[in-house]
Amino acid sequence: MSNKARERKSYSQDFKLRMLKEYYESGSTKYSLCKKYSVDYVTFSRWESYFESKTLSLPSDLTELEYQVYMARKKSESSKATGPQTESERLREENLRLRKALACSELRNEALHELLKIGREQYGIDLLKKAGAKR
Repeated sequence: MSNKARERKSYSQDFKLRMLKEYYESGSTKYSLCKKYSVDYVTFSRWESYFESKTLSLPSDLTELEYQVYMARKKSESSKATGPQTESERLREENLRLRKALACSELRNEALHELLKIGREQYGIDLLKKAGAKR
């Protein structure tokens, strides 16, 4: 083992909240999410307990993202409390979640195409890569 001290990483509050939101909405395990974002498991658990205690006190003072995390956590807790789901209920929920994600991606794609169009029309810059073009 090396004696070098680990470099301390700091994460923005926005990143923490987005990761928590993804955890509550996707149904992924903490371990898989931490591995995906290269965040220590204990660190993520600390964020969860911090925001859990914070949002339980005054939901009216929350930012929009904090509110979304709060609601996703409440929904996650209530679905766990209802007991085991049937396979069809689980698939319906996953289908709904995937449809929402698709709608979000389509909206993002449309916004990016609009941005490319504005760049081309107003500034004469074509930012779109040409397929098969060599450097």
